[in-house]
Amino acid sequence: MENPNAMTHVAAAAGMVTFQYHDWFARLSAVNAHLWRLQVSRTQDWPKTPDIPVDPKLANQHDATVATGGRGQHYAAPIITTTDQAAVMLTDNQVSCGPTTITLATDRLTLPNVTLRLPQLTETGWTMRVTSPDSPAYFGGGTQNGRVSLNGLLVQIANENRWTQDGVSSPVPFYWSTAGYGLLANTFTPGEYDFSNPASGVMLSHAGENVDVYLLLGDTPASLLHGYHELTGLPNLNPTFSYYPAHFNAYNRDYWVPVTPASAGAIRFEDGRWYKEYQPLNPQTFNLGYRPGTITVAGQSLVPNVYGNGNVTFTEPDAAGMPRRALRETLNGEHDRQFSARAVIDRYAKAGLPLGWLIPNDGYGAGYGQTGTFAGDLANLTSFADYARSRGVTTGLWTQAALTPRDAQVPQAGERDLAAELDQAGVRALKTDVAWVGEGYTFGLNATTAAGTAMRQRNLRPMIVTVDGWAGTQRDATVWSGDQAGSDWQNLAMHIGTYLSTGLSGNPNVASDVDGIYGGDDPVIQTRDLQWKAFTPHLFAMDGWGSQPKTMGLAAGDPYLSINRAFLQYHTMLLPYFEALAWTARSTGAPILRPTFWEFPSSYAYRHLNDQLLLGSALLLAPIQSDYGLTASGAGRRAHLYLPAGEWRDFWTGEPMAGDRTLSDVPAPLGQFPIYVRAGSLIPLTPASQNPAARQAVRLLDYYPGPASALTVTASDGKSLAYTTGAISQTHITAASTPRTITLTIAAATGHYAGEPAAQPTTLFVALATAPTAVSVTANDEQLPVTTAFGLRENDPLARSETGVSIHIPALPTHTTTIRVAITR
Repeated sequence: MENPNAMTHVAAAAGMVTFQYHDWFARLSAVNAHLWRLQVSRTQDWPKTPDIPVDPKLANQHDATVATGGRGQHYAAPIITTTDQAAVMLTDNQVSCGPTTITLATDRLTLPNVTLRLPQLTETGWTMRVTSPDSPAYFGGGTQNGRVSLNGLLVQIANENRWTQDGVSSPVPFYWSTAGYGLLANTFTPGEYDFSNPASGVMLSHAGENVDVYLLLGDTPASLLHGYHELTGLPNLNPTFSYYPAHFNAYNRDYWVPVTPASAGAIRFEDGRWYKEYQPLNPQTFNLGYRPGTITVAGQSLVPNVYGNGNVTFTEPDAAGMPRRALRETLNGEHDRQFSARAVIDRYAKAGLPLGWLIPNDGYGAGYGQTGTFAGDLANLTSFADYARSRGVTTGLWTQAALTPRDAQVPQAGERDLAAELDQAGVRALKTDVAWVGEGYTFGLNATTAAGTAMRQRNLRPMIVTVDGWAGTQRDATVWSGDQAGSDWQNLAMHIGTYLSTGLSGNPNVASDVDGIYGGDDPVIQTRDLQWKAFTPHLFAMDGWGSQPKTMGLAAGDPYLSINRAFLQYHTMLLPYFEALAWTARSTGAPILRPTFWEFPSSYAYRHLNDQLLLGSALLLAPIQSDYGLTASGAGRRAHLYLPAGEWRDFWTGEPMAGDRTLSDVPAPLGQFPIYVRAGSLIPLTPASQNPAARQAVRLLDYYPGPASALTVTASDGKSLAYTTGAISQTHITAASTPRTITLTIAAATGHYAGEPAAQPTTLFVALATAPTAVSVTANDEQLPVTTAFGLRENDPLARSETGVSIHIPALPTHTTTIRVAITR
C-alpha cells in the first residue's frame, strides 16, 4: 500500500525546506543550528499567530471564583519572541544548518538522538510521535504538581485549576529529554503528552488546526532550558524586596466581633480580648446567602470567615442574641488599629520576623478603601503604602477582575487603575488570582504581559505572582502553586515536586504559601513547611482563610515562633546566593532549585529522588515531610535520603559525610531538618535583616574546603531594568584546598550599577574542625592585618554547632582590590 505520509514535492525556498504529505503542506526551517521549526497545515495559507482555544472548558473544581472576573481568548502576547531565522541547505534528503543535519526519511525527520514522525492532522487537532533510542528520561510540561519525572505518565497540558497532587496549575507545552532534545508546541490550545511507554517514544496531541512545533537540541539540560528561553524569553529577574517573606490578606472587607475565648475561631488581639472574623454578604465575595453561623449586626448579615463554625458566644449580645457591634478592618486603622494592615507590619517587626512586602487587598470583594470614590480609595492606599515604605516594606495588590477602569477618564470606587496605583501609591507587585486569569491559555499570558509591560514602562522590575500560566509566563511572572490545605503532610510533600517541575519547564521563579491557606492547627507541620521553604527564594504567608492566623509562626508561640524566626532570618542572609542563582538561571537556563540528577546524573536519579532537592549546587535539602518518627516534642525522622557521590558536610554539625549512599532514619529535632553542604562550596551571604531597607552593605562568605571551585556573585540595583543594559557588578571568587593548605581569592569586581557601595567589609567563615596554624590575607598583594577567631559562627540565627575560622577583613574598595587568603592547617 502506498504510504500516504511519504514526503513529496521536497524543495528549498526562502531559506527553508517545503514538502507535502498526505494532502497537507509542511515546511522545515531553523532559528539557528540548535533550534528548528516544523509547521504543517491543510493549506499554504500559513497562520501568522498560534492556534488559540475557542471557549475552552473551565475546570473549576467546585471553586466558584474561577474565571469570574474575565473571560475570552484572544491573541495579544506571543509565545515565541525571537524573529531570528537561519538559512538551511537541502542536499539530496539532508537538511543542514551549521553543524546540524536532519534527514528526511520517507515519513519522518531523523537525527542521531531523535526521530519525529510526521504529524497527523485530525478532526479535532493533531497528533505526533517522537522517539529516541535507549528510553530516555522526560521532564517539563509546566507546573505538574508533585511530579518531576514524566516517564510512565499521561500528562495534561491543560488548565485544570487543580492545586493538589497530580493537578496541573500552570501548564507549558514543552518537554525535554535526556536524549538531548526538547519539543515546544507554539500553540495556546490544550494538549496531552503520553510518556507511558518511553521505549515507544512520546505521543503528543493538541487541539487546533495547525502544527507548529520547535525542536530544541542541546548537550545538557541547561542548554535545552536555555534554548526554551531563547525562543520564549528570558526569565524575569525579580526585585530585591521579593526575596523577603511576604504577607497577604484582605484588610478592607472583614469584620471582627467580640467573643469569648472558648468560641470557635476566637483570636486574641493586642487589647487582650478575643474576636471572631466575619465577611459581609456580597456577590464579589461569593457569599450570597446563609452559611452556618451567619449573624446579623446592625441590620447587616455576616458569615464566618472560614475560621470554624462551632459554638460561638458573643460578649456583647443584644436582646436577640446577636452582637451589638462589629469592627471593620482597614488598611490604616481608622476603626481600630489592631484590625489593620498597618498593625500586621508592626507585629512582624515586634516579633523579629522579617517582612519585605505585603498585599493588603488579597480577598474577593476587598478593595483598598471605604471612601466611596476612586480618588479617596487611592489616597487611602497611598497612605498605607507610605507607612509601609517608612518601615522598609513594599506594597503590592491582588487583582480580582481587571487592571483598568471601564472609563479611564472617570474611574469609579471599587475599580482598579494600575497606572495610578503604580505612579501615585507606589505599588510594586501584583498577584493575579483565578477570578481574573483562571481561564488560562492566552488569557493568563496576556494578563501577566500587560501587568509586566506597565511596570517595565516605568523602569521597574515586575514582581507578579500568578497561576494558570503558559509558555512565556517566565518573562514577567513568578508561578504560585495555588491554594492548598495547611496542616497536611501530603500537601507539604507535594510542593517539592511542584517546585522542581516548574523549574524544569523553564520558569525558575516559583513559590507557594507556607502551610497553605486553609487549616493551620498543627504548628509542627507549619514549622516543617517553613523550614525548607526558607531555603527557597520566595515564600508567602496567606492569611485570613485558616483556622489560625497565617503569620509565619507568630500565632503558634514558642518554641515554634523562635524556630520560624531563626529560619526566616537565615533566609534573608541567603539573599546574595538567591540573587546569584537567579542570574545564573537567566544566563544559562539552570534552575535555582534543582533535582538531584542536575548535579549528579544517573538513571536512578532521573526517575526517583523527587522528595529531595538542591539549592544551586551547594546545598542538598531533605525536608521532613511526614509524621514518620514524630515525637511529642515535634522531633521527627527522615525515613531515607540519598547523599550523592563526593564529599559532604552536615550543615548543622560540620561533620564530614561520605557520599554515594542512602542514609536511613535520619534524626531531625524540631528546629532542624537534614541539610548537607557539598565540599568545595562557596556560599555568599549578608547579615540577617528585617527588611530590604535594613540590609547592610557587608559581604559574608562561607567556604567548605574541598575540590577546587568558583563562584560569580552578580549584584545590581535590585529594582530597575538597568541590568538589561549591563548595569551590574560581578565578583569572581575561587577556592581550593589540600590536606595542609586552603587558598581563596576574591577578585576585584567588574562592572557598575547605580547606588553600589564603593567599599565593603568582608567576613569569611571557613569550616574547619580544628584551628588553623596560620592565616594570611593580602589586598592587591600587600599584607593586610585582619582579625581572626576560631569557633562557632558569629551571629548565626540557626545556632549551628559547626566550627571554623572567621576572618574579618576591613572595608576595602570592591572594584580595585583583589583579596587573597591563605590558610595553613
